Amino acid sequence: MPKKIGVLTGGGDTSALNATLKGIALKAEELGFELIGFMEGWRGVLKGGRYFTLTPDLIDENRGGTLLKSSRTNLIKDNKLDEAVSNLKKLDISGLIPIGGDDTLTVGTALSDQFTTTFVTKTIDNDVGINPPEGDAVDYSKMVNYFCPGFPSSAQSVINAVRDLRTTTYSHDRVIVVEAMGRDAGWLTLSAAYGQADLIVVPEVPYQPEKLAEAIREKHAEQGNVIVVVSEGIRNEAGELMINSEAELDAFGHTKPGGCSEIIVETMKKLLPEISSSAFRALILGYLQRCGSPIPLDRNTAIKAGALAVQALSEGMFNGVATITRTDAGIEPTLLPLEQVLKRDETGHVVRRDLDLRFYDAERYQMSAAGAGYFRPLFGNLPRPDLSLDDWLIEVGEIG
Repeated sequence: MPKKIGVLTGGGDTSALNATLKGIALKAEELGFELIGFMEGWRGVLKGGRYFTLTPDLIDENRGGTLLKSSRTNLIKDNKLDEAVSNLKKLDISGLIPIGGDDTLTVGTALSDQFTTTFVTKTIDNDVGINPPEGDAVDYSKMVNYFCPGFPSSAQSVINAVRDLRTTTYSHDRVIVVEAMGRDAGWLTLSAAYGQADLIVVPEVPYQPEKLAEAIREKHAEQGNVIVVVSEGIRNEAGELMINSEAELDAFGHTKPGGCSEIIVETMKKLLPEISSSAFRALILGYLQRCGSPIPLDRNTAIKAGALAVQALSEGMFNGVATITRTDAGIEPTLLPLEQVLKRDETGHVVRRDLDLRFYDAERYQMSAAGAGYFRPLFGNLPRPDLSLDDWLIEVGEIG
């Protein structure tokens, strides 16, 4: 049984990371383990890295971000795996809990061949796990990692932003193109349906300017204003990102997306001359989607997932992943074998989970019934589409 274990947080931060750390620290204290927190992700386990004894009283589970800070350090690319393992052993660390998304866990799975690890997923993109088995009927209980801790809070931020934008969109007859995060997956963008976005564009379906313009034209003729929510990573028919800056590649070779909403606005102005060009606006939500306090569901689930990872180490269940499962009783964390959760390609990189396209109606640019079924445990029923704008504004408390 390990007596000293370590934890780190890598990649982009989320609102639920401190909650995960709280669960880990509480369970470690309960079981009598010393918990070492490594600062700045994988950078912390290298020579010269910073670390300290992490106790529950140091962690505020209601505060977003991560007490341990983060980085996008790539031990594989930098040939630092052996150094990391050697340093962990020198510190007498018996087991390590990396918390992260596909990039952090790609490094973690490589490290797991040489060192005892158990993982907890996190990412606002919700792209770690496996979708339900294919077929007309969706069995949500068979979805591997129902959601990644951090995603529900980020989705709530998108929902709130889109909902709040409706009042000014209505007042000035705007066509606002809102850009949500999602380099490769449209989960976060799709959540905007709960903010009553009129049209939703995800990266899993090629962007077609003329088709989108026609959808905007119809919606504008119907109600005089339109909110379109797009993923930052939408692609054309050739699969190319609209924004691709080779000068801003990160340690894992990813370009920094962002700015496609501005390009779309300029294109729509040309394709829709009947709508005043002054009506069009682009809005990039950016880091507002990954900051602030976690929502209760996210916080509580993250705490449980963190505790489960420590419990697994204590029971000798190594190389597992604390995932989230939807059951008849509700949403609960479950420990699954590494190979069942993190599929790897021929290069060893963790394969990302796309948005399940059964959850999206590409013809209507909207969430499907199956998508509403997925989001229901997180946010309840979709806002009723039969409400008039005034009635809807009353229901969400914008007017009395």
